[in-house]
Amino acid sequence: MLGFGDPVVFLIGSLFLIPAIAVAVPVHELGHGVAAYLAGDPSPRNRGYLGLRLRRYFNVYGIVAAFVANVTWGNPVPVNEYRLAGVGRKLIHVLGGPAANLLVAAVLGVVLKLLVAAGAEPVLATLAQPPLDALATLCFAIFFLNLATFAFQLLPVPGLDGWRVVEALFRHRNPRFFFDVAARTQVIWMVAIAVVILSPFLLHFSILNLGVAIFFQPTSNAILGQCAQYVALQPCLP
Repeated sequence: MLGFGDPVVFLIGSLFLIPAIAVAVPVHELGHGVAAYLAGDPSPRNRGYLGLRLRRYFNVYGIVAAFVANVTWGNPVPVNEYRLAGVGRKLIHVLGGPAANLLVAAVLGVVLKLLVAAGAEPVLATLAQPPLDALATLCFAIFFLNLATFAFQLLPVPGLDGWRVVEALFRHRNPRFFFDVAARTQVIWMVAIAVVILSPFLLHFSILNLGVAIFFQPTSNAILGQCAQYVALQPCLP
């Protein structure tokens, strides 16, 4: 796939991201909701969050991030934390979202490999594609965004699922520390965004690409047999 520097590729890649967002965001949040329900909290079902009213899951900032950075997030499914007593139940809930994205990426990866074996080629350089190529490009976009969201959410940054895993495992040892971090989440995100924006200029590599690559690259290799890049996010280490 061509890179972010080509405006035509960026525009076409963004168009294919629209259906990918429509899949990745609800899948992630429904994954959390279903996991919480299976772990013993009926709140997601009782509040109607396990139904097909998918619009409630979309977050404006998460949608913008999908186009700018090829990662996304949504509005969380409300859960009753007191019903998720114990580390095991908390981890089931926290990992339900990334696991759902990983499952979708695995399925789309298999479909994509079948399409490529049939002669299709995913291409972001033009919209004038044969139907089979267009279908392969769509499958690739959905595969990529789900896998990128899986990898991004596992980063140990406050507000993401990776940090919630750390919190579930260690909060009982130092509750004050995790309380203070939660109170400063907005500041931490402001600093993190600044680091992501400035790192290509100051460090000559992208912190976001490097962080996502930790989980993205081996998983993409396992599913597709290669590390697959998209437009803005290129989580494939040289």
